[in-house]
Amino acid sequence: MSIRVCVVGYGSAFGMGHRHSEWARDTIGMELVGVCEPDPERRAAAAEVEGVGTYVSMDEVVVDDAVDMVSLIVPHNLHAPLAIQAMEAGKHVITEKPLCVTTAEADAMIAASKASDVCLTTYHNRRWDQDFVTVKHLIDEGALGEVFTVEAHVGGARPQQGWRCLESAGGGMLRDWGAHVIDQCVLLAGGPAKKVFAQFEYRMWTDTMDVPTHCQLMIEFESGMWADLSLTNNSFAQRPRWRVLGEKGGLIKEAGGGGTVKLYHEVAGQQSVTDVPCLETDQSELYTNVANHINDGVELIVKPEVVRHTIAIFDAAYESAKTGEAVTPK
Repeated sequence: MSIRVCVVGYGSAFGMGHRHSEWARDTIGMELVGVCEPDPERRAAAAEVEGVGTYVSMDEVVVDDAVDMVSLIVPHNLHAPLAIQAMEAGKHVITEKPLCVTTAEADAMIAASKASDVCLTTYHNRRWDQDFVTVKHLIDEGALGEVFTVEAHVGGARPQQGWRCLESAGGGMLRDWGAHVIDQCVLLAGGPAKKVFAQFEYRMWTDTMDVPTHCQLMIEFESGMWADLSLTNNSFAQRPRWRVLGEKGGLIKEAGGGGTVKLYHEVAGQQSVTDVPCLETDQSELYTNVANHINDGVELIVKPEVVRHTIAIFDAAYESAKTGEAVTPK
């Protein structure tokens, strides 16, 4: 069966509408059949570049029996209402990350998926980043012994752009890059967070941004691992992308992507540093997995029930930053 996909949202930011169109078109078991975009110029560009039919609104998509699945590339606050509308019409759904903005939205989306017996997932492509896959591999192989602290940092001294500046749209670094970093840390910890303490700053770009411009999170996981996360628009001095401490060793990965991870460990009783090449990965695996899940019943890799916990950590971080207290995700 060829799953007929419509990409909803073809905005210019990062070219994500085009990228999702390519993934849908190139995945075995899928077929790109349309793009939905309300902006006339972007809709015309989608028709020309992708060579498929277009829709003006989601209302047109959900009544078209020629569409089996939608990929939502829209502002975060629209993920839940559009996904629920699509699922209630019997369409499978991939959302860009994060799944949604609040846990109440996540619960409603999961309920709609179950009620209509359709697939719901989110595009956590950073699970296939070379740096993360290599860090997780070294941890899983026992190269560091028991890991007790993971530090992760993403950001710089620059503002967000467009709707990502706005709280009303579900913007901000916490919900943007934080969605990836928190998801990665949940996987490294092997389970849910026990409590979250967060510090938010509003600095430098407040003329255009009403979201936190600097988010510092300390997360204690039920496994005993702690994560120290920095997600920021206010950092002139960068931290490593990853610094991980274990009882038998540690590692540092200075930047995201490929290259090498510096592994600090003991060799023949002497402390040593080894440059470990990053593993090769394939980010198209997520779309391939979704196609195989729908067509052949293969287990879904990015499960909505799991990524809901990332949304619960968002909620806990906002509450913690407001109250000054550690908060248990719900």
